[in-house]
Amino acid sequence: MDDIQLQRLCLGIPIDHRLEPLLGARLTTRRPSVGPGGHARAIERYGHRLQQQYGEDLISDNEVKFAKWLAMPETKGGVVIVLLQPAEHQRYFSNHHQTVKECDTLDAIDEVCETITGCGVEEVSCFDAFPFHKIPVRKSLPENEEELDEAYAIFLEMIQKKQPDVVFCCYRSPHPTKYKDFEGVGVGGTRDYPVTVKGQSYTCVNGFHPSSALHYYEDRSELRSLFIIEATQAFRRANGTWRESSWMTDVRKTCAAIVKEHKEDEQDLPDWTGHDFQRQRFQDWYMESITRMLDSLKSGAYDNMTNDELYDLVLNKRCNIFFSNCLLLLVKIINFEERGGRGLQDQGLTRLIQRVVDVRDLRVDVEKRCHEFLCSLRVARASFQVEQGKKGLLTSAGFIKSVRRLAPSAHQSGFEYNLRLSFLMLVHLLNSACTYQGRDVYDMDGHELAQAFRVASRHLEWALAQHVASRRRQP
Repeated sequence: MDDIQLQRLCLGIPIDHRLEPLLGARLTTRRPSVGPGGHARAIERYGHRLQQQYGEDLISDNEVKFAKWLAMPETKGGVVIVLLQPAEHQRYFSNHHQTVKECDTLDAIDEVCETITGCGVEEVSCFDAFPFHKIPVRKSLPENEEELDEAYAIFLEMIQKKQPDVVFCCYRSPHPTKYKDFEGVGVGGTRDYPVTVKGQSYTCVNGFHPSSALHYYEDRSELRSLFIIEATQAFRRANGTWRESSWMTDVRKTCAAIVKEHKEDEQDLPDWTGHDFQRQRFQDWYMESITRMLDSLKSGAYDNMTNDELYDLVLNKRCNIFFSNCLLLLVKIINFEERGGRGLQDQGLTRLIQRVVDVRDLRVDVEKRCHEFLCSLRVARASFQVEQGKKGLLTSAGFIKSVRRLAPSAHQSGFEYNLRLSFLMLVHLLNSACTYQGRDVYDMDGHELAQAFRVASRHLEWALAQHVASRRRQP
């Protein structure tokens, strides 16, 4: 166990082991022989002009300074990440890093940039297609179309001055025919063609707004992985070292199918909330698949498979993804309950109360399913924990008896050994998340449930990486 290094996390999930070799991309933002671009000064001038027009109560000095800082470095080339507009309720501080931390979108982009390049957003230019326009642009059309035209023109001017090597396109136009030069083409799509704007040609990489992965498809780790993949592509294309692989195409197809399926489900079941869909996926999909694989390991169904075959099976069954999806759903519940519904107050008390009730019910259902999962693990005569205040649904002796056929043994090696160890970690930590309260009632700690899936998902991704590394070492 001492030589295990759990897979790194990004956006709350383990980084796909197949992408790991492409991380550490070198930034290409400085060209010593070329002068400054002037794009940061352009956004600063535009901000000051809006201040004079609308007053500093609407656009503060901190906001103007932050927009300039976010557009930096002032050098030409490199990667530009394009978002739609500033967040409507964004708070701006004199400390720009604090402003980034206060915004989920920018914080996510900062983390992804740091993971890929070792540098955060202070070294990567981020532009808004509609700078300083905080009211959602879809609500602004058509009344404020003239102002949006002006903002978009400033954005195009900044692109022209920056002359980026690659534009990472993470917004969708709010208009059916306008503002489309650098928009994304949908989750899972690709932009394998240059874009020409005002006589200049640009290489574009298709992206999507991070909030889609963080807030709209909260329990679908696939979209977070795709965002990291496409961001890596942007930085690698900028320095000429990108290598496309077939598995990336599979991830794109999976994510496109998720979005399509979600839209169809909303049409077919209009009375269902997002929590209803998440509850169904957790109970009938994620945990059911995990249970089937655990039962197969215990029964010895995989014993005659080679490590290569078992590796392919885990990826095809998407077990590593389901571990991460369970983690994300638990974290979502924890974050909502600890924030107390902060951010929903503006949507009305009725909406806030309903959301609190929905999340509470979701938590009850998730804990119930974890309890059922542990009960299904129990073998005959394995003892339940019945001492009040003690940890575990099963006693230590009862747990050891129940997992005897799951635990890795000396005759197993390589990936099968590590796969069994991943599942053993999961059930051990899930069991430890229970505390006996008396009268056949067991309390489940949400943080410990989340930690169980976090550790197991990181270990399983590490196990997959170890298997790939062992295959590379073979003659």
